[in-house]
Amino acid sequence: MSMHHLRGARALLAGAATAALLLGGALGASADPINPSTGTVDRARPVDGVGSDTTQDLNNGLAAVVTNGGQLVLGSWDATGSATIQTRTGGATFARPNGSSNGVNALKAAKTGGQWQGVTLSSADLGFARSSSAPSTPAANGAYSYVPLAVDAVTYASATAGVPNGLTKADLTAIYSASNGQNVSLSNGQTYTIGLESNANADIVPFLPQTGSGTRSFFIGQLGLSEATLGSAVAWTYSGGSVQEHDGAALAAVTGSIAPFSIAQHIAQGKSAVLSNLYGVTVLDRRHGAVLHTVTANGSAVSPTNPNGTLNTAFPIARPVFTVVQHAELGTNANLEAAFAGADGAVYTATSDSGSYTIEDFGFGSLINRATEANGVTINGVVYRAGDAESLRSN
Repeated sequence: MSMHHLRGARALLAGAATAALLLGGALGASADPINPSTGTVDRARPVDGVGSDTTQDLNNGLAAVVTNGGQLVLGSWDATGSATIQTRTGGATFARPNGSSNGVNALKAAKTGGQWQGVTLSSADLGFARSSSAPSTPAANGAYSYVPLAVDAVTYASATAGVPNGLTKADLTAIYSASNGQNVSLSNGQTYTIGLESNANADIVPFLPQTGSGTRSFFIGQLGLSEATLGSAVAWTYSGGSVQEHDGAALAAVTGSIAPFSIAQHIAQGKSAVLSNLYGVTVLDRRHGAVLHTVTANGSAVSPTNPNGTLNTAFPIARPVFTVVQHAELGTNANLEAAFAGADGAVYTATSDSGSYTIEDFGFGSLINRATEANGVTINGVVYRAGDAESLRSN
């Protein structure tokens, strides 16, 4: 079975978006699967997915170009939006999964006929989950495959003056393990008071994304911390609500605040108009003025991006991002297998009409060397290969 990349229908997507905007912006407010002919929510995609905020825009772009027999194959449902979703006509209506863990748990419920947030799902309701972190408990012959999709990296971001640039990972560990009101000396020779938003003396206010976020678990793991060892100065809510990952609203609202931010997401949000033209999908610019900081490693400050604005895949806090699927279903669902399995899976070579690769267009790095076609990138001593459904599994 062969997959194809959509040619021509993106003009219909763009036209539908324009029509929706003229009718009050309904399409512009949602990046859930859209029928390019009608501009309405599409519940006829063969393979639907939920989960990570980090990779939702990339997956929306892939869903706009990967086809089989002229039919769009993938339906990617955003991490936030309406409270509930229905992925297929006649299927269950269930709570929208927000974040990697919630997406994976919803997928498992679907594949086992179990319940997600009190609603029984069936296998047809979901085919994959988006995850920005690896499984916490890998199992060699686990029922679910974490299939490497692309390369991302994470740095700390801020939107107000006074936050030091070029901190080390050790500095960030000291900040995120600090108690409310604790004075911490950092590698720049300065001492800062670390505290909650409510602490008027705080110089740095450390935030994390909402619980269930893959970026949250990845970031604290990179700092050598766990949920149990986070300091009392760390919060994931602020006076405006929850801290949503890759959204700078909390950073703009709270002086001195910092939070982990996907570099790929920051890149994509900064080129939302370009991506709309290329793929007919909505990428919301949620940066709210948040800027990415350099991180110092081996005595040198490392930029999160290259001079041309692309992701610096050599950044010290790099990570793979994944598509999670039921391993056994790769052998029974031809659409799932053709999209995600093997280096020739459609998602890894998908392109826009202009010929640019979708993965790179949305700010990520490819696991496949485009010049040599060699498959595999080493991150923290582990080789991750596009479409590898065997090396990283979990139950």
